[in-house]
Amino acid sequence: MAEVLITLGIIGIVAAMTLPAIIQKKQEKATVTALKKFYSVLSQAYLFAESENGTPDVWGFSKDDSTLLLTNMTKYMLVLKVCKTGEICHPVKTILWRNGNKISNTIFNPVDKRRSAAVLNDGMIIGVFVQSPDCSVVYGKNNKHLTSICGEFMVDINGAKNPNQYGVDIFIFNVTKYGIIPSGAQVFTNAQDFEPNAGINLRNYRFETGCLQATSYGWGCTGWVLQNENLDYLHCSDLSWTGKSKCK
Repeated sequence: MAEVLITLGIIGIVAAMTLPAIIQKKQEKATVTALKKFYSVLSQAYLFAESENGTPDVWGFSKDDSTLLLTNMTKYMLVLKVCKTGEICHPVKTILWRNGNKISNTIFNPVDKRRSAAVLNDGMIIGVFVQSPDCSVVYGKNNKHLTSICGEFMVDINGAKNPNQYGVDIFIFNVTKYGIIPSGAQVFTNAQDFEPNAGINLRNYRFETGCLQATSYGWGCTGWVLQNENLDYLHCSDLSWTGKSKCK
């Protein structure tokens, strides 16, 4: 009897040590699946919107009113609710950067027309803002998408569920004149640190400096998750586009 109890005790200890890692890995696989699903939905919506309205540079949205950028795309998505200024799409007041710092959740709960948001039928929550009405903002010079940024779509792939954090369950997609490009995709690697008309530090959109570093904002994680199908940057810091694609 004593031997059975000892064996059960050992099994319990091993299970307690391994179960959290198994659960975490399962959650990360679910994140990959959900993000790939949203990428497909967003890309298809772009193609339909472009077919009906032309490329985004002629849609008529402005930096002060992102409504058309949102509605022209969500017309081809299954949408539960569109949030106007002052309406709540996301029930939490603050969200997190990858580095753990809190910021006000105006991304999914717009306080003016510069941002728009919506809740999809599957519970995902999206937010949008305009970078350039004529899609002329430059994020880099080595790719046609990066020279024609129109705006950005943010998505919380599990809705209001925690952690509500960039690089974990919140991700960024760039809308360009030529289609959708995930933030932090490999083409961002050679983007310059600062482009005058972008008005932002583009290091935050590269995987190495905008995702892999634990001190980053987490804006540059989307491309990595889609291409390598993991969130291993949360567990090791020696990943790269030309080297290791997973921790082990």
